[in-house]
Amino acid sequence: MQEIYLDNAATTRPLVSIRGVLEKYLEDGWHNPSALYAPAVFDLRKMDEARETLKKGFGGNLFEVLFTGSGTEGDAAVILGGARKQKSMHYISSEVEHPAVYQAMMRLKEAGHEVTFVKPDRQGRIDPDAVADAVREDTVLVSIMHVNNQTGAVSDIAGIARRVKAKNRNALFHSDGVQAYMRKALGDASDIDYYTVSAHKIHGLKGVGAVFYKKGAPLKALIPGGGQEKNLRSGTENTLGIAAFAHAAENYLEQKQEYAGRLKELKEVFLGEAGSLSDMEVLSPADGADHIVCLLINGVRGEVLLHALEEQKIYISTGAACTSKKGISRAALGLGLSRAEADAVVRVSFCPYNTKEETAAAAQSLAQAAGALRLFTRR
Repeated sequence: MQEIYLDNAATTRPLVSIRGVLEKYLEDGWHNPSALYAPAVFDLRKMDEARETLKKGFGGNLFEVLFTGSGTEGDAAVILGGARKQKSMHYISSEVEHPAVYQAMMRLKEAGHEVTFVKPDRQGRIDPDAVADAVREDTVLVSIMHVNNQTGAVSDIAGIARRVKAKNRNALFHSDGVQAYMRKALGDASDIDYYTVSAHKIHGLKGVGAVFYKKGAPLKALIPGGGQEKNLRSGTENTLGIAAFAHAAENYLEQKQEYAGRLKELKEVFLGEAGSLSDMEVLSPADGADHIVCLLINGVRGEVLLHALEEQKIYISTGAACTSKKGISRAALGLGLSRAEADAVVRVSFCPYNTKEETAAAAQSLAQAAGALRLFTRR
C-alpha cells in the first residue's frame, strides 16, 4: 500500500536535490564560519548569500536576516527579546496563534505585562478593526500570524500593521509567517518590523529558521555567548541547514506560479471528493491558503479518524503538531468551537509534490472512514 502524506503543514519532505547541498557541505562547506582562514570566510560568504536568497521571498532590502534554530525560536526572539521592556507594557496577539507565539505571550503575562488576545471568527480570520481597536498608548508589540496553521485563514498583515502604526507609531509589529512564506504574497512590508519563517515547511531541513527584522528594530539576544549573528544569537551556525534552506527557497522562487496553481488544484480535488460526506463543515475560508483544509466532521472524533486513515497509510492531523499530544487543540477552541466540535476537527495539508490521484483517493477514504465511524458511534 502506497503512503499518502497529507500533513505538510506539520513538516514537508526535504527536497531530494538537497543531497547535492549535503555533498558540497561534506566536501568543502563544513568549516566554522567564525574562523579567520579562507575556507571559513568562504562559508561565511555563502551564509550571506543565503540571506539574500531568503529576502527575495520577503521584503527585500528593508530587512536583515537572523538565522535561528526554528520558527519557534524566532518567535521567542522577537516577543521576548524584541520590544524594550519597561516595568509594565501592553501586548496584542490573537487567540489562535501558534503555541510559539501564544506561550511566549503567556510568559510575558506571567511576568506582569498585559496581553490582549483578539478573538477570530469561526474560520480563524482576524478582524483588522478588532486589532486596531485594541491598540493603546502603551502597546509595544502586536503579533498576528499571516496564515493560520489550523484553518489556513489569511490575515492582511500589511493592512493590520499599517493601522497599528497609524494609531501608535511606536508600536512594533510581528507576524509568524511560517505557514505563509513562499506560499502567500505579502505586498507592502514597510510597516512590518519582524517576520518569522522556518525551513522545514518549504522542503528544507529541520533545525533552522529565520527572522526578517527591519533595520533598526530592537532585538536582544536570547542566547549569549560568542556573539554570532551580529550578537543576536550565539552558537556556531548551522551552515548545512542554512544552505539547504536557501536551496529550498530558490526552488520555490523558480516555480512559484506552478506550485501555486498545483496547490489550488489539489484543494479543489480534495473538497470535491470529500464533499459527499454529510454533516461536515469546512472551517477553512474559501479565500484561505490553498495548502490547508480544516474540516469539522460532526459525530466523529478527529483522533479516531486520523488513526483509521493511518491504517491505510494516509496521514493527516488534528491540528498543530506541536500540540498534538496535549488533547483538544487550543486553536480549535479559540475559533469559538465547543469542546465536542473541537474534538471533531481534522486538518489536511498539501505540498506541490502531492498528486491529484492520491489526493482524490485520500478524500474518498476519509469520507468512507468518517461515515463508518459515525455509524459505529451512533450504535
